[in-house]
Amino acid sequence: MPVYRGPDGKIIEEKTNKGKEVNQPTERARKPMLPAPGSGRLDAPTQKMDVGRSPSPLPPDEKTRIIGGRRGQEGQRDMPERAEKADGMDDPVVGWLAIVEGPGKGNALQLGYGSNAIGRGETARVNLDFGDDQISRGGHAIVTYDPRGKKFYVQHGGGTNLTYLDDQPVLIPIELPALSHISIGNTVLRFVPLCGEEFDWQNPEESAEQ
Repeated sequence: MPVYRGPDGKIIEEKTNKGKEVNQPTERARKPMLPAPGSGRLDAPTQKMDVGRSPSPLPPDEKTRIIGGRRGQEGQRDMPERAEKADGMDDPVVGWLAIVEGPGKGNALQLGYGSNAIGRGETARVNLDFGDDQISRGGHAIVTYDPRGKKFYVQHGGGTNLTYLDDQPVLIPIELPALSHISIGNTVLRFVPLCGEEFDWQNPEESAEQ
């Protein structure tokens, strides 16, 4: 390093160089201080985030499903499953008893093949529980349809009060004419047949030919 002297012979350049050395940063100071590899800071691998998309929704809870339908694969709501209807031919209607007088007036109760017990109890096939307490709970009267003879009959059951057919007491089984009236207690029933000589569920083809 050159040395310069002043007029008085003193070295002046040495101080200047020393000042420059103090002001100039060292080579180590010029380089940025980087953390050691694996420290988890600047050089740690970062996950890529897609800020343009919203996170996928969680699957719906089973408790929040819409009642009455299911969702298909495309998210469309399916129609509710239909309940299987009972086959009407298990016990087809062969006629009706329409209430024309007394409690329950305006209602019609259907008759089926074989014996039809009439009463106000739950076990009666023809339930007349409309408030007439003069009707027995069990079989107060019985209306029977004979599919072989294709005729209807009426007979008195086990009730204390009698059964009347067009104002005549029924003491033995008797044929029941169409549109006749059966009286039990304070209730009057009008008989309306469906099956008979002209039609029957068991052989509708033969009935159609007639």
